Amino acid sequence: MSGANKKKDAAQKARLEREAAERAAAERSKRLKLLGGAAAVVVVIIAIVLATGAFKDTTGGAEKTKVNGVELSGIQETKDLVAGLPQDGTILGDPNAPVTIIEFADLKCPACQQYEVTQQKKNVDELVRTKKANLQLRLINIIDPNMGTEDGAKARIAAHNLVASDKFWPFVSTVYYNQGLENDTWATDKRLKELATGAPGVGAEALNTRETPQSRQLAADADKLAASLNVQGTPAFFVQPRGTREYTPVEDPAGGMAAAVDAAAKKAKAPATR
Repeated sequence: MSGANKKKDAAQKARLEREAAERAAAERSKRLKLLGGAAAVVVVIIAIVLATGAFKDTTGGAEKTKVNGVELSGIQETKDLVAGLPQDGTILGDPNAPVTIIEFADLKCPACQQYEVTQQKKNVDELVRTKKANLQLRLINIIDPNMGTEDGAKARIAAHNLVASDKFWPFVSTVYYNQGLENDTWATDKRLKELATGAPGVGAEALNTRETPQSRQLAADADKLAASLNVQGTPAFFVQPRGTREYTPVEDPAGGMAAAVDAAAKKAKAPATR
């Protein structure tokens, strides 16, 4: 290969690497904007801290608990989140509520983690416990393709395999409180077993990280709906009035969720009768 061709190839490689970095930065920017105000500032700070290699607590000061000698964060917070609420598969709250809040999230997404620890309890207390809405979590896998990892897919499989036993929500919440770095392979079988052991009402024996027909179908359904709604990043939120196929995006989930639910409730159909 001539010197000119080598230079050309090197320039092309540098350009492709630069464009990939720019795409990754744009994706992070989209995710940060979804959180709004204070929460976005928190995520920006976290990004800076991680970039410099320093450690920072991203759990909002969640309580730490030792489970079988392993220190886990957010066990009590997870108990408080789901206490007394019905869990029906991926739905938390009254299944007949007039509105469903649909959240698209990735278990390795740091912006999703920050929303979980800073905003989710408020949504649940103000909207789900009052039966104004229920909350459905649709897990998609966008971090792995961007980071060259594969463990996000395994974490999603493990969560989906808990849907039939209605243990999905406490596991997901516990995973978020103990999330590793998005560019690391941290969701190993060993770590997911530790998290399942600590997750309220779950237990290590319930964990299954192998693909099943159930996990495959839930992933396909989430991916299909995300594609139809043109979901570009996570977390992404929509409200769906009961009995309709209408999905309205929530542009300000940190400050405008209640207003979005109220508007959707006006379009809700009467609950089905048996």
